[in-house]
Amino acid sequence: MLYALERGRPPEIDFLNGELVRRGAALGVPTPVNAALVEAVRAIEARRESSSLAALRALHDRVIAARPLADAA
Repeated sequence: MLYALERGRPPEIDFLNGELVRRGAALGVPTPVNAALVEAVRAIEARRESSSLAALRALHDRVIAARPLADAA
């Protein structure tokens, strides 16, 4: 995906993670990690975010903060 983004091509995020998010929504199954990945890649694609270690850490922190407490163990 980074290769596509660096060359101005659309990334495969909708085909990969986006499909999981859509199917999960249709079945009532939450897919928060995939949804966060889709959002992050779209932000990079729109140049609202840079592809950096800081962006990856921020994504990690958002995903961990959104986890239900039962999963934290």
